[in-house]
Amino acid sequence: MNYDMFIAGAIGIGPALALMYWTLKDYTYPAVEKPFFDDRRLFGLLAVGMVLGVVVYAVQQYFPIEMVLYALLFAIIYEIVKLVVLNLKRFSRKLDTPFYGLTIGLGMGAMVAVGYVWSSLITMAIGGISPNLRDYAVLIVLAVQLCLLNGATGAIIGVGITKGQPFGFLANAILVHLAYNLVMIGFYTGPISILGYVCLGVATLIAAYWYYRVHFQVLPALVKEGVSKYEARVEKLN
Repeated sequence: MNYDMFIAGAIGIGPALALMYWTLKDYTYPAVEKPFFDDRRLFGLLAVGMVLGVVVYAVQQYFPIEMVLYALLFAIIYEIVKLVVLNLKRFSRKLDTPFYGLTIGLGMGAMVAVGYVWSSLITMAIGGISPNLRDYAVLIVLAVQLCLLNGATGAIIGVGITKGQPFGFLANAILVHLAYNLVMIGFYTGPISILGYVCLGVATLIAAYWYYRVHFQVLPALVKEGVSKYEARVEKLN
């Protein structure tokens, strides 16, 4: 029995679910009495993100992502797809929108990671190569990168929707994604070279830095601001 798809699913989806739990656990029960988001909508949008990830990954396979032009093109496509969903009226200027943006991004990152891992394992099998621990380590790092990157940019766009500045924050998300794509060109053109490993490491730092900012700075600041405004309105009414 071929277990490649199961392995790809675990490597791609596992990091997304772990990040989702780690980041959102402080904003829902039992950490807070009243959750900052709707769990049903959250998981629904995770599924939406997964579907979008499959579609975008399938389209991307027809283009050489290691070329600068296509690195730019797909940095734009990934983020515009998130904006299209988050810019619906139901999410406009809502405090919970960044959480949904994060979830959509994690869903997209997970399925793109599944696609990359699965295609890599299939390619190695066709070439008669048995993946070793180093190969699996690289695939896991790649999967984690994609989840960190897309989760962070999804949340950034969500903050823009909440603040009523969608296109300014979209530009920020595109620049982050573009920086990642440009660095990864070195990895795609020579994955087993020293330059390839250096580019993989730098791209990981880019994705991790922006997710760190979202987790420890952006979301806490947004929630604090939202709570302060709510308390001010309550005090004014009293």
